[in-house]
Amino acid sequence: MKNQKKTPYVDALKSYIKEGVTPFDVPGHHMGGINTEFKKVIGDNAYKCDVNAPRGLDNLNHPTGVLKEAQELMAEACKADEAFFLINGTSSGIIAMLLATLNAKDKIILPRNCHKSVINGLVLSGGMPIFITPKFDYELEIANQPSLDDYKKAIVDNPDAKAIFVINPTYFGAVLDLKDLTIFAHEHNMLVLVDEAHGAHFGFNYYGPYSAMECNADLSAVSFHKTGGSFTQSSALLRKGDRVSHYEISKALSIINTTSPSTLLLASLDSARKFLAIKGQETLNEIINLANYARKEINRIPGFKACGREHFMANGVYDYDDTKLVIVLDNINVSGFEIYKMLKDYYHIQMELAETYVVLGIIAVGSKKDQIDKLIQALKEISSIYYKEGIVYPKYHYDINYPKGLLRPRSAFHAPLKRIKLNEALNEISKEMIMIYPPGIPLIIPGEVFTKEVIERINYYKKTSATVLSDYDDDTVGVVDLENWESLPKYEREINDYYANNK
Repeated sequence: MKNQKKTPYVDALKSYIKEGVTPFDVPGHHMGGINTEFKKVIGDNAYKCDVNAPRGLDNLNHPTGVLKEAQELMAEACKADEAFFLINGTSSGIIAMLLATLNAKDKIILPRNCHKSVINGLVLSGGMPIFITPKFDYELEIANQPSLDDYKKAIVDNPDAKAIFVINPTYFGAVLDLKDLTIFAHEHNMLVLVDEAHGAHFGFNYYGPYSAMECNADLSAVSFHKTGGSFTQSSALLRKGDRVSHYEISKALSIINTTSPSTLLLASLDSARKFLAIKGQETLNEIINLANYARKEINRIPGFKACGREHFMANGVYDYDDTKLVIVLDNINVSGFEIYKMLKDYYHIQMELAETYVVLGIIAVGSKKDQIDKLIQALKEISSIYYKEGIVYPKYHYDINYPKGLLRPRSAFHAPLKRIKLNEALNEISKEMIMIYPPGIPLIIPGEVFTKEVIERINYYKKTSATVLSDYDDDTVGVVDLENWESLPKYEREINDYYANNK
């Protein structure tokens, strides 16, 4: 074991600042030599730490010194063979995974409730998605994991697939039997790629779910900034085994990464790794206890129900991340979107996201009991105003069927564009992704067909306080202009068959 108490990159940064360097390189603020409003907020030290320092702080795209050592420490702490620091979020790690492992038209098996970055990776790599439908929680109106059997069936049915892609955990904390699935996929000569954005704390606590590396997955992209304590935008890409080479990942990252990475983000990764390696077990025990305390107290408040492990396991989930705080509305006369807004506007409490009948909170390594108590008190006050017995909630506002994909995302992305009104887009093939953010799971992706249900869902979300992300800010959407598409003959038969069966 290496000395996990070390922070080689942080130490090198401190030495560089202490050296009193006279800067003639970028960034141009030259270690805080300007006075700005932002500097008044964050102070001198943050500016002094924001340096380029090619001599002394190593090179992210070809590390040989302190960054190399820091990444080796990260790999060991995460039980991986290799770790790559990411300074453009886990999205960049997911895209790099797909670029490193897929050629154009290679098949990859993945759940349809994947993050937008996966679709971007398919556009760039040219990979062909084989989607499997996640299991749906009708009470919470959220998608969980596909079942293990669904994954295995897709693997057997698509023996030419190059890889499988797994979200572990989901945004709401659902965990798959990744050990079993990884063994099965490897037996069928498929790579296992994992979106572990919300599982940076996995593997640092004996009582929590297994991490992707503990399950022998080939690659995993991990958002240390989400639940591990590093700065926003800092993540890691982890590799295990020899099915994917160091060089393929490095080449993919060199396409995506900036050549001017932030020293603040890199140092925060080095520091967060040390914290989790040394104090993770103790801290995460406390965090899980906090989450259990929060659920217990919220369940005493009329109109709210905090769903935890018992609920998810009863809904077929293999394991659960106990740090997620899923608050369900029960006889409250406003929506989850309105609760989310109220908590921020009136109580200065920022939740992670909302759905129609659910509000999600993330309890992580920096959470404190007084923050939990503040949330509990706010929910009590909201309950006193909006709780009403006997409320009958409207029928679930959308169909759970995902739209049919007729084209590879890359093919649709490069096809000619036609802009039409959303309400006139029925049976048109989308050229864009439309989603609410967070969580960033697309309602429709390039290559899928607009259905009545998808149009209704988009219109529904636009009427709420949710942030709807799309290419255009008006009431139009981008679709494939079939009449002016030279490549149409290659796809015409399948498109015509779809239209014939969906008049």
